[in-house]
Amino acid sequence: MFYHQNSTTGRFPYAGPATRSFNGRNTSDTYHAWNLISIFNYAIFTGDEAWVRLHWDNITRGIDYVLVDLDSAVGLHNQSTRYDWGRQGAGGYNSALNALDYHALSTLSSLAASFEKVDLAAKWAAAAARIKTAYNAYLWDSDASLYTDNTTTSLHPQDGNTLALLFNLTNDANQSAALSAALTANWNKIGPVTPELPDVISPFISGVEVLAHFQAHETARALDLIRRLWGYLLDSPLMTGSTFAEGLAANGSLYYRGASGYNYDPAYTSMSHSWSSAPTIALTTKLAGLEITGWRKWTFAPQSGPLHEVKSGFHSPFGQFKVEWVVGNGTMRATVDTPVGTVGEMRLPWDCESVIVNGLEWSGDSLEEGNHLEAEATGCQV
Repeated sequence: MFYHQNSTTGRFPYAGPATRSFNGRNTSDTYHAWNLISIFNYAIFTGDEAWVRLHWDNITRGIDYVLVDLDSAVGLHNQSTRYDWGRQGAGGYNSALNALDYHALSTLSSLAASFEKVDLAAKWAAAAARIKTAYNAYLWDSDASLYTDNTTTSLHPQDGNTLALLFNLTNDANQSAALSAALTANWNKIGPVTPELPDVISPFISGVEVLAHFQAHETARALDLIRRLWGYLLDSPLMTGSTFAEGLAANGSLYYRGASGYNYDPAYTSMSHSWSSAPTIALTTKLAGLEITGWRKWTFAPQSGPLHEVKSGFHSPFGQFKVEWVVGNGTMRATVDTPVGTVGEMRLPWDCESVIVNGLEWSGDSLEEGNHLEAEATGCQV
């Protein structure tokens, strides 16, 4: 990625050098933003300070590419290249692209602050704030409780709306709740039929939707979607017993993108697409609630919904993360293990009369220094 980054513009490649897309010199604004987001995720998950410092100039050039293309009058990025995840249309002040740009700027601003690059952190955070303001001013359709695909269409895409919900481009909890509910109008019995790619159910962008419903604290809705779509992928006799199908037709067959490049050939649909794996990260970080959210920072924010007991964990290069919790009768008991040298915060989704952490009353402050935490919340409005 860094090796093939354009040395003049800072743009990252759309695909790797062994692909037809690379050899055809295809470019993608959205994939450029995904690259930036992936850089942030890799940095905070590995904690590799040397890697971040080595590639800091690459990162800043990648951000500069986004900043140059933000329209000074409108405040949004005008999409110049339409190569994307396979959807139709796009272009203009595209909602998915600008949601991705917003998240890239916001997260890398926090990384810059962690590395004491104060001026860059402030510059990138300010640019992100301008995108959010313009996003709601130009793209929000209050009648539909959804964002439009761009400023010249009435289409309400699955990608732009789920990314906006996931990345907190909504202005308040009421708007988030309305958007989450409005997205279900696309659902059939096995999952969301995406408006921007007719007759298609995409586990990729539907996986983003799962994460988005969790982000809006619509836990039951997120679990419903997992059971619908990924349950179908596991159990349908048309599938292979795995959850890695590239996509489906709206009727559940493998004629994915039949009229959009795949020529009604189900054999062309990949059955080993890792972009269909979102429920794994969703259940780990959103439902169980333990997530690396910044440089040596984590958040414990459980969501019980209809569930009452959860255990989860994962390993990072700088240590083990484990959580288990039980909820019932207005009480939550949780055990959280995180690496020494990290700092965390706890966000409970309920109003509770008392919260005790390691034997002391919790005041809502940061949980200094990771290791072993035991929390008990009582009198909760679960």
